[in-house]
Amino acid sequence: MGARSQGRLTRRDEARVLARACLLAGAVVGVTALVPFSPTAPRTLGAVLCVVALGLALALHRADARARAWHLHTVLGTATALVSLCVGASTTPNGTIVTAISFLWIGIFSAAFHRRRLLLRHLTGIGAGLGVGLWASGATSAPQTWFFLMATIASMALVLNGRIVDLRLEATTDELTGALSRRAFRVAAELEMARAARSGRPLTLAVVDLDDFKLINDVHGHAAGDAVLSGLARSWRRALRADDVVGRYGGDEFMLLLPRTDAADAAPVLERLRSDLCAWSAGVATWRGEDFDDWFRAADHDLYRAKATA
Repeated sequence: MGARSQGRLTRRDEARVLARACLLAGAVVGVTALVPFSPTAPRTLGAVLCVVALGLALALHRADARARAWHLHTVLGTATALVSLCVGASTTPNGTIVTAISFLWIGIFSAAFHRRRLLLRHLTGIGAGLGVGLWASGATSAPQTWFFLMATIASMALVLNGRIVDLRLEATTDELTGALSRRAFRVAAELEMARAARSGRPLTLAVVDLDDFKLINDVHGHAAGDAVLSGLARSWRRALRADDVVGRYGGDEFMLLLPRTDAADAAPVLERLRSDLCAWSAGVATWRGEDFDDWFRAADHDLYRAKATA
């Protein structure tokens, strides 16, 4: 599993933020229904959309961790369609433009939570919805208005998406080795634990400790020690499968997450990872439904047993 893909927030985070966004959107639409932009504004439509937004917020709140990706994208697609409807139903030029600005929030949300490919899909939906809405409302200079608004929304969303990805990588990746940080590894492990609970497939954790690493630092210097750490992590990532995870626990200790692998199958995998850079010992534990801390302690206990008998 690549570091870039692991930089994303969890689906539970996305569902919770989207629920709050729907709640706030419902409140805003409710206020505009009570205090409309003009006497001709569609207040009944505003009231209906307020109820819809609050209903989506409640549904997302109840779903929480059970929310699937398609649920969340469906809510965003629904929001895009509803904003398009509001733009088309606007009765004044000011109302059309102010309502169209709501698309910006959809773009920002997608930029914060989605990969570039998915963000581009939502931006395409926003572009189509904005075009239809402007046409239906009879907006003057509709092509120029569409271009200006889409250029603004897309530029902000793409710049924000790129920066957020970079910041997440900095926060979740160990700078020296490129492995996941301890906290990011735990997030990845808990996601795999949930997946293993649903599928019934085995999941194994390996804790790796380098042998006599202090001697390398003392004899050859810390630069040589850093080279060993980064070289090992790099070679492990090349040798492991795409969905295996490498994390650095701290110092000269690493963690490996091996989906669809039990303790017996992990032995040849670990043997394949050995190199001339440095000798190391490993402890393994197959997940049995316990929490992460107990699971890690089981693997760590196996590590100390392996070092004692080496």
